[in-house]
Amino acid sequence: MRAEDTAGEWYETRPFAHIDPTLPQIQNHFLLGALRAPSRIAVPPLVRARRDETAACAFVHVGRGLCGHDGIAHGGLLASLLDEASARTALLNLPSNIGVTARLELDYKAPLRAGRFVVVRTRLLEKKGRKVIVEGSVEDVDGSTVYVKSRAIFVEPKYAKLLGSGEVLKALGVPPPSSAPGVAKD
Repeated sequence: MRAEDTAGEWYETRPFAHIDPTLPQIQNHFLLGALRAPSRIAVPPLVRARRDETAACAFVHVGRGLCGHDGIAHGGLLASLLDEASARTALLNLPSNIGVTARLELDYKAPLRAGRFVVVRTRLLEKKGRKVIVEGSVEDVDGSTVYVKSRAIFVEPKYAKLLGSGEVLKALGVPPPSSAPGVAKD
C-alpha cells in the first residue's frame, strides 16, 4: 500500500496511541480497556487513511482470546471492530466531528480464524448534514477472503456543538492540516 501511494494521498496513524493505558477511565473503554491484552488485541491497530477522510484501512491482530467457538473469532468482536473503524470515518465527516451509531447492518460471509492480522476497510458512501453512511469490511490482509461486510449510519447529536472536537481528532490520530505526507511515528 505504501509503494502504491506515490501521490501521498494516504497517511498512517495509531489512534489512541498517545493515551496513557494506565489511566483509570481507560478500563471503562471496551476496545482500549477490556480488549487490550495479550491474546486479545495486544498490538495497537495501525490505520492508513485517505487525507480527504473518505476511506481508511485498519490493520488489527485478532488474538485467540477473542473466540466465540474454539479458534473462531466472535461475531460480536467483528461487529465492534467494524463499528469503531466506521465511526472513525464517520466522525471525520460530520460537521462537529462528534457522532453516534444510529444503525449498523452486518452480513457475515465466512468464519474468521483467530490468531491473525486482518484489515478493516471503511469507505464513506454518503454525507448529508448531520448524517453520514459508511460501508466496511473485515478481510484477510491479502484481500483473498472477506469475513464480514457492513453498512452503518452515524448521526451528529443536536448537543454536539456544546462539546469540543479537538480531543476527538487528537484521539483518532488525525494529523494537523499542514502535516506533510508520511508514515506514522511509533
